[in-house]
Amino acid sequence: MARPKKEKRESSFVTLRTKEVAKGRQSYYLDIYKDGKRSYEFLKLYLLPETSKTAKQQNANTKQAAMAIRNQRELEIIQGKAGIVVDSTSKKILLFDWLETFKAQKEISGQSKSNSVLIGHFIEHLKEYKGNNIKLVDVDEAYCKGFVEYLATAKSLRHIKSERKISSKTGHIYYSYLISALNEAVRKGLIDKNPAKNLSRDEKKPIKLEKRSREFLEIEEVKRLIATECTREDIKQAFLFGCFTGLRLSDIEGLTWDNVTKRNGDYVVSITMQKTREPLVMKLNKQALKYMPKRNGNISVFSLPNNGVTINRVLKKWAKAAGISKNVHFHMSRHTFATMELTLGADLYVVSKLLGHTNVGTTQIYADIINKRRDEAVELIDNAF
Repeated sequence: MARPKKEKRESSFVTLRTKEVAKGRQSYYLDIYKDGKRSYEFLKLYLLPETSKTAKQQNANTKQAAMAIRNQRELEIIQGKAGIVVDSTSKKILLFDWLETFKAQKEISGQSKSNSVLIGHFIEHLKEYKGNNIKLVDVDEAYCKGFVEYLATAKSLRHIKSERKISSKTGHIYYSYLISALNEAVRKGLIDKNPAKNLSRDEKKPIKLEKRSREFLEIEEVKRLIATECTREDIKQAFLFGCFTGLRLSDIEGLTWDNVTKRNGDYVVSITMQKTREPLVMKLNKQALKYMPKRNGNISVFSLPNNGVTINRVLKKWAKAAGISKNVHFHMSRHTFATMELTLGADLYVVSKLLGHTNVGTTQIYADIINKRRDEAVELIDNAF
């Protein structure tokens, strides 16, 4: 019998391994070592021979699922659910072991692929800041303040040769991940309080975001994009689909053909929104249907790059080719949908429901934009005379 293949050990309790099974497949299982005793859990997840791009992608998804289960089992042991006392164990947990568990939990909950990539980048920057040997219980306000100062001048780890700095927006996102991860650690009883929440405004000023109005595309600009070729047709289709549905990138990435049904001659999307976990049922208008790919046997409706940076880079080049000078990014499709609907006379409350907002006040921001534009249009007459 072949010796089981060993994956890199992530911590002292649970190791993810594989063993060869029939037809060239490999089976994932957990090697659990606790209280001097070893046990095994077979996950019924299999790696396929990578004979095609589809098989390679499926294997990547399978490994991600297996890692998520492994991290969950590790967390259960750490929390004492498997007979280990939290008080004595939590003090030994490394911050980065916890962050990997936090990342896996987000993946289980259905976060977008781009968000998962961003969390990975955040973890890399945190390691760059102070190394990877700090314990979770040793993270204090000084550590958090230092991370803010690091983010203010940090170089992009993806553009080392160009020495490009990360933006304040990116720094703000990374720090918000630290707050979320430590909040979760508090909820799990691993630490008493979250030191990242205690920094003053001045201490967070280096990565503080200025309030900006929500940019959107005019209807004529959407038409110009439609008429302009894009280097990635899949990204073009997904963006325009977003313009005509208002769905977030995470929901478009997670959209499957099972979410699309036909009722009384109309096509309807029924999903649980990944950001808010609220249900949404929406009839697809004719424009949205134009930009849905043809069903080709895949489970997902859209197949997009894992990296949101790659998506936005393509969008910017496409917008430039269409003669649009705005800073186009994927979330602008959602703003565009909201402002188009309100411009064309849709009811504010209805638009709020279509966007999945839990508070109509959030939607009011778009209405205020439209009203301001109308006031400016009226004032054009005064300016002419």
